[in-house]
Amino acid sequence: MTINLDIELINSDFSDKQLNVPNGTTYEHVLDILGINQETVLLLKEKKAVPIDGIAVPGKLTIMCIASQG
Repeated sequence: MTINLDIELINSDFSDKQLNVPNGTTYEHVLDILGINQETVLLLKEKKAVPIDGIAVPGKLTIMCIASQG
């Protein structure tokens, strides 16, 4: 079974995405799939920070880039 993530990217060169991942996938793995360095972002779910090793849940995930890309 998979879950659907509606990913909003803030302060990033990437565009927003929709992603289906297997149940039990961590947010760290989601970032790996997207090719995003986990040390350069903050993850938010319903305006609250979520741990990188947390299990992804369906819905909107906001990824805010907090480090310069250049």
